[in-house]
Amino acid sequence: MLHQGVRLCLPGDRCAYQLLTIDASRSRCDLRQLPLRWDGSRVLDVALEALVGAYPL
Repeated sequence: MLHQGVRLCLPGDRCAYQLLTIDASRSRCDLRQLPLRWDGSRVLDVALEALVGAYPL
């Protein structure tokens, strides 16, 4: 089961992400692309359905 703070990989994507927040009321979550960059890392707002098939690293 995925939880806040876990590092994961999405199906069909070669990038690693960190799960930052889970908003069940909106069925959305925020993912931060890894590795962290000195000038800031992208944060993506994605649907929880996008995590189906994701696996922790």
